[in-house]
Amino acid sequence: MTTESPKKKVLIVITKSNFGGAQRYVFDIARNLKNIFDVTVACGGNGLLVEKLQSENIQTVVIPFLARDVNIFKDIFAFFRLFRLFKSQKPDIIHLNSSKIGGLGALAGKLARVPLIVFTAHGWAWNEDRGIFSKTLIRFAYFMVCAFSDRIIAVSKAIYEQGLSLPYAKNKMTIIHNGVENIEILDKSLTRNMLPEKSLSASFVVGTVAELHPIKGLAYAIQAFAELKELDIAYVIWAEGDERKKLETLIEKLNLKDRVYMPGNIPDAALFMKVFDCFLLPSLSEALGYVVLEAGRAEIPVIATSVGGVPEIIEDMQSGILVHPKNTKEIVRAITFMFENKEKRELMANNLHASVMEKFSIESMIEKTLSVYEG
Repeated sequence: MTTESPKKKVLIVITKSNFGGAQRYVFDIARNLKNIFDVTVACGGNGLLVEKLQSENIQTVVIPFLARDVNIFKDIFAFFRLFRLFKSQKPDIIHLNSSKIGGLGALAGKLARVPLIVFTAHGWAWNEDRGIFSKTLIRFAYFMVCAFSDRIIAVSKAIYEQGLSLPYAKNKMTIIHNGVENIEILDKSLTRNMLPEKSLSASFVVGTVAELHPIKGLAYAIQAFAELKELDIAYVIWAEGDERKKLETLIEKLNLKDRVYMPGNIPDAALFMKVFDCFLLPSLSEALGYVVLEAGRAEIPVIATSVGGVPEIIEDMQSGILVHPKNTKEIVRAITFMFENKEKRELMANNLHASVMEKFSIESMIEKTLSVYEG
């Protein structure tokens, strides 16, 4: 009589527990690998990520003091908590996500003698607007990531190429694009109730799904709408975050309260994206742009900044429109073009949909991630 070998233990770790792109990645990895491995996810806080994981019967662990911003004392406490977690759980693989958890986790994992340490780069934090002290600590964190990780996944070619500047990284890095599931998206006629009532009178609705954070460039998008007052257009931002008050003040200052709306987070927003006539991503930095993949899956036309891996998804004027970051005038021209050219925008949306479903499937992402775990 033979007995089955116990499943290998995989411990996936991420700093924040909200549900942005990196958290969506963690959720997709955990959910699709839970039948192959004994999967646990550790993170800071009790946000939506934890709720969604628990609904899939995936074990979660909350790491006290783990937060995105640099705080030496809290980070030291978080490091020792990670070390104790690795020693007690004895995972075969730890899979780290985000710069902070990458540095803390890679060192803790090496000291705890974890057999395989994997890090996924969802972007490099030196691209963000931070002080010199924070950037120095981030560089040191990446040094530890590259020194102590066994394998590094870059979610786009752009991230891979930027990462080549780091020591020890070249021979450890591989590109695995994010992927999305081929799920049914609700038809536009069934999703009108997801829009603020006042926006329903507009003949054309532009939408954004993003965290209200400076890196998402939403202020530039809002400023663009101040120059689009002659067009019958509304702008709806499904998001929440620290920049809400600042953006609300900007909307009021520009007299856009009857054109720009921020109703907050929408659970499972990807299912309702067909309600938008056009999707806008004005980010200043992106690793790849999960939300662009979701817009492509929903077959809606996309305007996005040409940052990070976004040009790996969108071919300018063929499957969407690319604009430069922080360029309000280009956003104005792109929205005007989409508004005035129905046939062309529908063709772009069709092209993007075909490309996303062919090149950015979740099956491909999982298969390649498995090869990293097992290779």
